[in-house]
Amino acid sequence: MFVANLKERAALFKNRTFLYFTLSGLFATFGSGLNYIALSWLAYSQTNSIRGVALLMFFLWMPSIIFAPILGVLADKYNRKAQIIISNLVRGLVIVGWSILWQLGIEIDLMILSALLGIFISFYMPSAIPLIQSIIPQKQLINANATIDMVYELGMIIGMGFSGFILACVGTKGTLLIGGIFFIIAGLFNFAMKVPKNRRSKNQSKQNWWKSYRASLHYFKRNPVLFMPYISQMIITMLLMTIPVILVPYTQEVLSTDSGTFAIFEALYSMGVLTGALLSPLLCKILSIRKTLAFLLAVMAIGLAILSVNTHIFVVFPIYFMIGFGLSSWALSISLSQLSCDPEYQGRLQASFNGLSGCFILGVYLIMASDSSSISPQLIYFLQSIVALIGMLIVLFYKHEK
Repeated sequence: MFVANLKERAALFKNRTFLYFTLSGLFATFGSGLNYIALSWLAYSQTNSIRGVALLMFFLWMPSIIFAPILGVLADKYNRKAQIIISNLVRGLVIVGWSILWQLGIEIDLMILSALLGIFISFYMPSAIPLIQSIIPQKQLINANATIDMVYELGMIIGMGFSGFILACVGTKGTLLIGGIFFIIAGLFNFAMKVPKNRRSKNQSKQNWWKSYRASLHYFKRNPVLFMPYISQMIITMLLMTIPVILVPYTQEVLSTDSGTFAIFEALYSMGVLTGALLSPLLCKILSIRKTLAFLLAVMAIGLAILSVNTHIFVVFPIYFMIGFGLSSWALSISLSQLSCDPEYQGRLQASFNGLSGCFILGVYLIMASDSSSISPQLIYFLQSIVALIGMLIVLFYKHEK
C-alpha cells in the first residue's frame, strides 16, 4: 500500500504545471531558508537579543493581517498565476536590490525590508491554494498537498543547512543576494505554468472589493461544513509559525545549551515534518482524513505538553521529532478546506483565516519582543499544547447541520 501511494504521488509530476509549481516551491523555500537565517542573524546582531528576531517576524506577518480582505478579493477576482509570479519575483528583486544598495553603502532599515517582503509574501497563499485545486483532480488533492508540504520542508532544510556555509563564504550580503536570485528563479518556473482562468460569477465581477469580501463571509456563515477545516487550518498555521521561534529562548533559558544542540533539534523537527508528510496520505486511506488530522494534532499536543514541564536535553530530541510529525497536519487541513469550499470563494476565505492566525502569531512575537515580558518559553509551550488539544477536539467532535 505504501509503495502504491508513492507511485501515485510520483505520477503527479507527469502534470507539467504541477511539476513547475513544485519546483518553484522548492527554489522559493530554499531562498527562504537562506534568507531566514541571514536576516535572523542580522536582526539578532543589531539588537543583541531575541527581540530583534521577534520584530523581524512581526513586520513579516503584519501585512497579511492589514491587507487580508484586499488580498483575498484579488486572489478570487484576478489571475492567480500572475499574483504568485509577483509574490516570488518581486520578493527576489527586493532582496537583490536591498543587498546591492547595502553593498554600495546605502543602508535601508531591516524592518522596512521585512515589511516589503511581508506584503509580497501575503499574495502567495490566497492564490496558491485555490490554484492547486484547479490543476489537480480532487481525488489526488491529499497526495498533492502532502507532496508540496514535503518539498517546501525539504527546500527550507537545504536552505537553512547550507546557510552557515554560505554565510561563512560570502557573508550576509552575499547570502541574501543568492537567496533573492532563488526567488527570481522560482518566479520564472511560475511563468511556465499553464493554469485555467479563475471561475467567477458575473455578480462577483460587478461587485466592489468590500461587497465581494463580505459575500465570502456570508458564504462561510451559510456553510457550517467550512468551520472545522478553516479553524483547524488557522490553529495549525499559528502553531507552525510560532513553535520553531520559541525553541530559541527555550534552548537558551531552560536547557542552557549551545547552538549545536539547537541545530539538532531543528533537524529532528524537519525530519518529523517530512516523515508525517510521507505517511499522512496513507493514514488517511487507513483511517480517514478527519481522524488522521485529529491524530496528528493529538501527537503535537502531547509533545508540547511534555516540553512545558521538561528541563532535560535528551528528552527534547524525540519530542521535537514528534512535534514536527504532528505539524505535517497542515497539508491535511489545506486539503479539507479545498474539498469543502467553492473555489470561487477560496482566496478570500484563505486570506481571512491567514489574517486571523496572523493576529495570534503577532501576539506571540510581541510577547517575545517585550523587554518587560516575564512569560517563560515553557508557559508558551503549555498554552500551545492547549490550542492543539482544542484543535483536535474540534476536528473530532464538531458536527454541522446537514
